[in-house]
Amino acid sequence: FAIKITNRDSLVEYIKYINPISTDLEKSFTKSQIKSADLLTLQKYFLNFWIERNHLHPLLAWRNYKHLVDQANHDFKTIALKGYQTDRGRVYLQYGPPNVITKSYYEPAAYPYEIWHYYRLGYQRNKKFVFYTHDLVTNDFQLIHSDAVGELANYRWQTFIYQRTWDPNNIDQTQPPDAWGNDASDYYYHPR
Repeated sequence: FAIKITNRDSLVEYIKYINPISTDLEKSFTKSQIKSADLLTLQKYFLNFWIERNHLHPLLAWRNYKHLVDQANHDFKTIALKGYQTDRGRVYLQYGPPNVITKSYYEPAAYPYEIWHYYRLGYQRNKKFVFYTHDLVTNDFQLIHSDAVGELANYRWQTFIYQRTWDPNNIDQTQPPDAWGNDASDYYYHPR
């Protein structure tokens, strides 16, 4: 199926789409070859990538993944980035849709944030990702904490969310002051 992708720009974009699920070796190849490799080399790489994922049905694997990319590009795009390039897009593509998404955009003392809860991530269970943004206009949510292995872990993640009303430089205070509407900890420990 990859031989039918004859537009080099489209193929390069498709190869960029697979970055969130690529191994370190595949990312290294992509980084070094994507600008200079000829169309046939890129086609072979793309086909082999999907054969490695699904030997019997590589085209089906690509179509299923492309559907996720389209969803990420729609839901997580920002002013400057396509959805697959954002933190939420990467997590969505790497791990799939979360089981629970808690969105809190209008807490009085907080910046807008989302907490994604996965019941299972491979061998891991009950894993969460916390994203926040300074404004809803840009839709640029940054990953600030996760308890999943290999992801950004920041035990003071609430400092980012509540820094509008809480001094994050105060090392004596690891929790935000108790105030009406501060629900981040509750949402984190009791997703809904």
